[in-house]
Amino acid sequence: MKLFKRILATTLAIALVALLPQATMKVKAAGTTYSLKYVPSMSEWRAQPLSSWDLSKGTGDLAYLYQNIKDGDTLVILGETGAPNLTDLKISAKLENLTIYNVTTGVTFSTTAEVKDVYVLKGSIASLNGTCKNVYIYDDSICNVMNDAELISMNKESSMKMNVAAVGKVAHVQFVDNGRVLSDTYNYAANSLRVENGENKTPTTSYSATPTGSTGTATGTATSSSSSTTTSSGTPASPKTGENATMIILFAGAVLCFAGSAYSKKKIAR
Repeated sequence: MKLFKRILATTLAIALVALLPQATMKVKAAGTTYSLKYVPSMSEWRAQPLSSWDLSKGTGDLAYLYQNIKDGDTLVILGETGAPNLTDLKISAKLENLTIYNVTTGVTFSTTAEVKDVYVLKGSIASLNGTCKNVYIYDDSICNVMNDAELISMNKESSMKMNVAAVGKVAHVQFVDNGRVLSDTYNYAANSLRVENGENKTPTTSYSATPTGSTGTATGTATSSSSSTTTSSGTPASPKTGENATMIILFAGAVLCFAGSAYSKKKIAR
């Protein structure tokens, strides 16, 4: 919850900066933050242009979200008890931030552009398709990263129990315990990264202890949350990965095989 509040606070701070008078330098206007949540009384996922959910305000269906979300915007997906799986959520805009919070029934997210930062929080189950540059996975969340990533970071706030798999290459993997970096490893081969219950299950031959171009040993030793070491950058190392892509199904088959849900196209309602 603390992290979630920090993310929202940062988003709001950027928005406030955009409102300040411009002096000698130009300030890029902050994008809009959209919240997406399942509304039981309407039996569908609804969106609104707010960073925190407010049912007293107007909401729109997924068609509304697709039509209005733009490059530079932020999307927050909020969990709801009894919500159906959010399947096939496809965003064409280039997002600054995607936060998936307490979506325990699962979400399959796809981007045809890219997302700069993705946060998977509070036991969420997520499958990420397309270019997601930096992915931060917290506590007992489950996440499949289906394409190449620059950074995948395992983060403990209350527990180091996440399950993570990557189909693409990963340039940098880290483990972090409440802001303290436990380990950093690099250059993960395609379809190699596997983290099971917070432990790196990737073969040591599939990644390096140092970044490309650095001096040092060619291969690193996989570390778990309890045995990894702290690095100067403050980021934790990743768990060992499995042998092939079918391992992903062991973690999040429910995410990859969501049953399709039909959403009626309703105009924005107040």
